[in-house]
Order: sequence, then structure tokens, then C-alpha cells
Amino acid sequence: MDDIRKIILSTCTIEKEVQTLDGRWYQMMAIPYVKQHDNQNDGVIITFNDITELKKVQNKLSRINADHDTFIYAVSHDLRGPLANLFIIISMLKETLKSYSDIPFYEDTKELIMLIDKSTTNLNTIINELSDLAKIEGDIDLKEKVNVEELFEEVELSMKEKLLSSKAQINYDLREPVIEFSKKNLRSILFNILSNAIKYSSSDRTPEIWITTEKLGDYTLLSIQDNGIGISEDQQKNIFGAFRRAHNHVEGTGIGLYLVKKTVTNAGGDIELESEVDKGSTFKVYFRNDPEEGYVK
Repeated sequence: MDDIRKIILSTCTIEKEVQTLDGRWYQMMAIPYVKQHDNQNDGVIITFNDITELKKVQNKLSRINADHDTFIYAVSHDLRGPLANLFIIISMLKETLKSYSDIPFYEDTKELIMLIDKSTTNLNTIINELSDLAKIEGDIDLKEKVNVEELFEEVELSMKEKLLSSKAQINYDLREPVIEFSKKNLRSILFNILSNAIKYSSSDRTPEIWITTEKLGDYTLLSIQDNGIGISEDQQKNIFGAFRRAHNHVEGTGIGLYLVKKTVTNAGGDIELESEVDKGSTFKVYFRNDPEEGYVK
């Protein structure tokens, strides 16, 4: 009854899912009935669409996803103990080897230990990203008004070594100073895309990155453009898939951009890629502005 009164008074349209006592589900739509001769709201038209089978499929998919996420989380969690032991053993090997610098095959042994250390570190990165993958579906983070300039300063500081070693140049044009999003998730998105811009830079030129923000209707657009090696058209369609990689000449897990897309789309936004081989790539991230709910002041 409250919905009907609301429609009559405001001439709005209401859609909602309702469940009947027999367990069936319906998509209800209520719209105002307007008289043609005086253009006055004289009642409400209510329609019901049976969506019971759709709800069954949705519930089944939710259970499958939940089992999938639980399995990934359990596996990644159980691997952390043995992995921590590996790090300890590697550290002990490094310290022990220092006392035997004059033995035959010292350099070969040192190189092997470094390779083991590197592989173990890569495995740790994969486990961390698998944990993120398992948590992200159920992760609900409150939006907040994030000062973009301050956050970029934080991200640049955390990437200082990469930026210095690559001599990368970052140019800003922040026409929209605030992005409404979870700050920790936004930091992760920026770090991931900027890291890729440096990782996949061209050896023929100094890495250069252009970052812009602007308001587009109900969205805030963040564009990150680079002059790297680019991504072929065939690879672009799968670039946001899990464990998908466009280039294999540098190390990576293929999870990063998948996590970025899931984080953005779970919050009602979207991400697009424009790229040309040997020219560079542009990632366009659309953050939905919804000031009425889910905000931290």
C-alpha cells in the first residue's frame, strides 16, 4: 500500500521482486495510470512476471560460486604454512652460504638459491592474488570521496623504485579532483594498471603515462594511457579474463586485470581497453556516482 501511495503522489515507477506464500517469485512493476483528458494520475497499473525458474538458476549459480570461492580460499590458505617454511629455509641457506664463499661451485650454488628464492616469491604472489580472487565476490566496501591527487601521490611513493629504475614520466590532468569509491580498492586499481604500464613499456622509448579524470554524467572517468608495447586486437577481448596474459616475455600471474574489472563492476562501474601494438594502451575506468547510499563521510 505504501508503494501505491508513493506512485500516486509522485508518478514514479516501482520495480521489485516479490515472493508469494507458495514459494514462487515474481517481478512486480507498478506504474501510474494517467487520464488522457486531464493528464492526472488516477490510479496504478501493476504487472507481475513469473521469474521463479530464473531465481532457481540464480541460486544454483550462487551456490556453485560460493563453493568455488571456498575451495580457492582453502587451498591458498593451506599453502601459506609450507610457503612460510620455504622462506625460512631459503634465508638459512643464504646465511650458511656466506661462510663457504671459497668452496667449488659457490657461484653456481648461490645462483640456484636465488632462483629458488625468486620462484618462491612468485608463488607467494600467486597465492595472495588467489586469496583476493576468493574474497572479492563477497567483498562489500563502503564508498568514500577520495582525493585523487593525494592518492596518486601515495601510489607513486609505493612505486618509487619502479619509477626510478624505468625512468617513467607521469603526466596528470585531473579535471575531476574526487572519485567516489573504496579508497583501498582504488589504490589497488591504480597500482595494478600503473605497474603494467611500466612492466610492458617499450625498449625503444622512455615510458610515459598520461592520467586524466573527468565527470561524464553519472560516472567519473579515470583514463590511464601509456606509450608501451600495446596489445593486439586478438588479445584484447580476453585481457580481463582470469589467468589471461597478453605477453609472456615478462613474469606475471594473469589475475591482476581480472581483479581490477571485478572490483569495478561489483561497484556498478566498468572498464574498457583501447590499444594498438607498438603504440600503447589506454585503460578507461568508469566509476559510478551514487551519492544516496553506501558512503563514508
